[in-house]
Amino acid sequence: MSKELNLVGNERGILKSEVVKSAMSSVLDGEDKDYTSVSVLLVSDDEIQEVNKKYLGHDYSTDVLTFPLHEGSKPIEGEIYVSLQTTERNSKLFNNSHSDEIIRVVIHGMLHLAGYEDSSSESRDEMKKKEDFYLGLIEDSLMTKPE
Repeated sequence: MSKELNLVGNERGILKSEVVKSAMSSVLDGEDKDYTSVSVLLVSDDEIQEVNKKYLGHDYSTDVLTFPLHEGSKPIEGEIYVSLQTTERNSKLFNNSHSDEIIRVVIHGMLHLAGYEDSSSESRDEMKKKEDFYLGLIEDSLMTKPE
């Protein structure tokens, strides 16, 4: 069975594809998860709002949406939508680079696919620690492009 990690919507070259795939692989390996296909889709605020409204009933934009396409303990298959506009705003708010903010939300989405939730303050804290851990693993390979 083939395994695919995809990055869609990077036509402007905002990120290095290998850095995104490294972040995705780090979580899959670190959480000992098998997978078939995971795609990261870089979209606009309008596009993520449309997806959020259509599938989750929320009429607003957000930084990241994760959709598992697998059931139970089957190999992971899913899509992670990332808003470039929201992550750019958040990068300024949190005083980091836009590419680092995108990588953080990709890791966040991967953790959701691996089974983590962030519905309580305790689970949010656990996910934030995991995000920091995985971001630290790939930090040296994060070659931030000029913005």
